[in-house]
Amino acid sequence: MARIDFSGYRDVLRATGAPWFTLAGWVARFPRGTLSLGIILLVQTATGSFALAGAVGAAFVVGMAFAGPLWSRIMDRRGQRSVLLISAGTLTVSVSALLWAVLSATPVATWFFLAVIAGAVSVDVGPAVRARWNALVPPTQRHSAFALESIADESVFVIAPPVLTFIAAASAPQAGIAVVVLVGAVGLVWLGLLSRSQPPLVPASGRRVRLIPPVGILPVTIAWIGVGAMFGSFDVTSIAWAERSGTPWLAGVMMASLAVGNTAGALVYGALRPRASLRSRWLWSSAALAVACLALPVAADGALALLVAAVVGALVGPVLVTGFALVESRADRDRVTELLAYPSLGVGAGIPIGSTVAGLGLDAAGPALGFTVMAVSCVAILVFGVVGELLLSMRSPEASVRTS
Repeated sequence: MARIDFSGYRDVLRATGAPWFTLAGWVARFPRGTLSLGIILLVQTATGSFALAGAVGAAFVVGMAFAGPLWSRIMDRRGQRSVLLISAGTLTVSVSALLWAVLSATPVATWFFLAVIAGAVSVDVGPAVRARWNALVPPTQRHSAFALESIADESVFVIAPPVLTFIAAASAPQAGIAVVVLVGAVGLVWLGLLSRSQPPLVPASGRRVRLIPPVGILPVTIAWIGVGAMFGSFDVTSIAWAERSGTPWLAGVMMASLAVGNTAGALVYGALRPRASLRSRWLWSSAALAVACLALPVAADGALALLVAAVVGALVGPVLVTGFALVESRADRDRVTELLAYPSLGVGAGIPIGSTVAGLGLDAAGPALGFTVMAVSCVAILVFGVVGELLLSMRSPEASVRTS
């Protein structure tokens, strides 16, 4: 039976520069964690369409996700400092251009183009920080380190969405976006300047550049299309749910409910010392999440949705922690930062699916259908994961051994 031991967090925070790069990485996550919501609010306010708002927000995430492995590859080869500093400037400029395009009512096609560009220049901070943990702590402590990163990921959603929605409701969506970008730029610069904790550069080899990831990380990457669809549908549906109640700022509270549950789930899970294999833990946590999500459509029309969202969030935490740990255990040692970005690629591929389908459903039938899309997405995580692991186990005895 697994035991709970919170001392693991204390131990990993003793690593070189750990408290500082953890805090800097948390601040730098603000744009990636909330800009899609800000874009949805901006476009929905300008056009009145949830479907268009969700699609433009998804375009930002698509650019972010597909560029993520490229930036992570460059960080493996060239170091994190220059990439993070450049991203701080280019993100500010590109988001400013997107704001101008929407507020000036330029052709909608330019909104999509600029949203993709803004996403593409937004560096994925999560793999960069996880690569530092990978270089600084032994394998026995990475369970706690990766749990700490999942807590950082989700605690941003506890604070940033309410802040953004409060500012948007009190002033305008563009004001909330400006605050988020400013905070994120400060975090990117800060993290880039913390050079002592950066992982060592991977020496260039004479081998041909590998563009295809190892087959072992594909089950997680593909399954996390469902994670992206879940988050994408949840963002759009939260806004519609709050508007139906007559209090738009409650969208931030709804998102914070999911994030608070997620943070708590990751915190407790990171303190466990489970004996089961990583693969088993990942699949069982995915199954628990799939079952819990089925309650969301039932609770769609009342305040009970906040409680259900918190429970769902608590079960998302273990899925994210074990997913990243499984990818790290299967990653080539000279591509750790790059390969840790691939789950985000799956999320990025899923967000436009979830947000677009949910947006169409919301325009037609309201929040209940949006939450149904979210529930189906959670079931898809389990189905894709189980099928992927079965295919991987059948591929060869060697692959089967490595996936345990």
